[in-house]
Amino acid sequence: MKNPDRVGPTRIKEIIANLPYTNVAIFLLLVGMCSFIYTAKKGLESIEQIELYNATGRSALQNSILLTETMSLLKDVESGQRGFIITGDETFLAPYKEARDQFGETYRRLTTVLESDERETRYSHDHLDQLVTARIQHAAYLIDERRNKGEMILQNASLFVEGKLIMDQIRAEIGQLQEDQLAYSERSNAMAREVQRRSFNLNYWIAISATALMIVSAIFLIREKRIRDRAQEKLSSANATLEQKIGERTTQLQTALQRIQTFAIEQEESIESERRRLAREVHDQLGQVFTSLKLVMLGVKDAPPEVVKEKCEEFTQLLDEGIVVSRRISAELRPALLDDFGLAAAVEHYAQQYCKRGGPKMTVVIEHDSVLTALQANQLFRILQEAATNILRHAKADSILVEGGLDEHERYRFAITDNGIGPQPIRSDASGVRNMRERAALAGGNFQFGPAARKGTMIVVTLPVHVEEHA
Repeated sequence: MKNPDRVGPTRIKEIIANLPYTNVAIFLLLVGMCSFIYTAKKGLESIEQIELYNATGRSALQNSILLTETMSLLKDVESGQRGFIITGDETFLAPYKEARDQFGETYRRLTTVLESDERETRYSHDHLDQLVTARIQHAAYLIDERRNKGEMILQNASLFVEGKLIMDQIRAEIGQLQEDQLAYSERSNAMAREVQRRSFNLNYWIAISATALMIVSAIFLIREKRIRDRAQEKLSSANATLEQKIGERTTQLQTALQRIQTFAIEQEESIESERRRLAREVHDQLGQVFTSLKLVMLGVKDAPPEVVKEKCEEFTQLLDEGIVVSRRISAELRPALLDDFGLAAAVEHYAQQYCKRGGPKMTVVIEHDSVLTALQANQLFRILQEAATNILRHAKADSILVEGGLDEHERYRFAITDNGIGPQPIRSDASGVRNMRERAALAGGNFQFGPAARKGTMIVVTLPVHVEEHA
């Protein structure tokens, strides 16, 4: 009895036939994508294996070179001591001494790499140590004997035979080690070439298969397009609904435009009001200062010297008063601290002046203001001015807390909290909160207005900022 749940080729064809052509194409593309991902993964593994084999081969070649250097130094030791014994000339000992001095470090490096070999056939160099030590000691012994006994040592041939036998054993062992290292390097290179060949074959067949899948996917997509073209007529009936939605969206945009225009008009009125106030300030205070200066100058014209000195002091006081007034007016227009030292310094200075003018005590805790743009810092400062004016007029508060810094989401949070009577119903003609909301929107942020956690009112402005990573 056949299992109805068994998935065979016929069943797969039925499933594909019942699927939309787009889904089939997507399925085939996913299969092709998975094939490419698998190929990339295998290719990466192949690269790592090839690199490992190549590194192993290079290490074996370096070991072989180190063995050659060791043997060369031993030959220099042997040739130096032989030349001295035959001639008795100390100059022949120069290569002997140089080779002996270099031999210790070279042989230490050789034994280190031999001990670090992780192969199962790791070489034990104990016997080679004995032979090398014996050969160097024997060379030193022959040199001492030549110095003590002179040419008589040449008659004892057994001494030279012993050194030759030791040297032959050393050559045999080092030669065997070199053959082993070269053979291991060749095996590593062969394995790297085999991995490379398999990787090439895999990439070749995967590329062919993926190309075939994409061609089949393109065929299904073409069929799906024909079906969608026939369904285009049904989309025409949806145009009316779309036009209705567009009309609604247009109405919303017009409403938003009206809000922007209203805000612009209110801003212009606010600017004009500020101009009138500054004009009164200039007329009432600077004008008074200059008038007083004129009167002082007229009084100095025919006055005696002692009166002139007194008038000069009065003249200096009036100049100082004029400088203070001009600086205050300039700071109210735009505080220089905001451009020169940032938001924190400007708010600190504003808080001091605010308290001197009879406002509530203002505590400022602002950090990380360097991440703000000039536009954002200016808008936050203007929002603070608007909020402080409203608090002074309506809140009946005796303290204000101004906080600024980055929150857990790497956004800049600027909060103004007072301990007054809390939010009151907003009049229809009131523009303070609306102006602050629009300023926050101009800076690209969000504005929140509501009661504080314990008592009073809280205003929170959240701005997106670009925070650089620090090491």
